[in-house]
Amino acid sequence: MKLTSFQQEVMEILGITEDAISRIPLEMERQFYATTFGLYEKGDYRGAAQLFTQLVLTDPFSLHYWQGLASSKQMGKEYQAAVHAWSLVALLKENDPLPHFHAAECFLSLDEKEDALKALDAALDLCCENERLREKINLLKTIHYAKF
Repeated sequence: MKLTSFQQEVMEILGITEDAISRIPLEMERQFYATTFGLYEKGDYRGAAQLFTQLVLTDPFSLHYWQGLASSKQMGKEYQAAVHAWSLVALLKENDPLPHFHAAECFLSLDEKEDALKALDAALDLCCENERLREKINLLKTIHYAKF
C-alpha cells in the first residue's frame, strides 16, 4: 500500500507501522462498524470505544472511525483520550469546527480552561455560516471567561 506523507505522519503519531494495519473485507468492516455504532447508541461507550479502536487500527484514515472513537471516549468521560482522538479528527477534516468544539468541551471537563479557550477560538475561526454553533461557542466563552 502506497502511503501519502500525511498518512505516514498520522501513523507515526499513532505509533503504528504499515504492517500493523490489518485489512478485512469491506463487508465485514461495515458489519463491524454497524455493531460498534449500535453499542454507542445503546450507551455502551466503553465497549464502543474498544471496537472503534479496532476499526481505527484497521483503517487509521477513516474519519468516521475517529469520530466514533472520540465521541465514545468523550461520552464515557475519558476526556484526555477524547481530546487526542478529536485532534486526529481535526487533522483529517481540517476545515471543520466541530472537532475543536468537542475538544474544548473535553478540556472544560478537565478544568483546562486555557486549552479550552484556544480550542473554542479555533472552532470560531472555522465556523463560517454555522450560526447555531457560533452561538454555542460564544456562550461557552462567556460562561468560562467570567470564571477564568
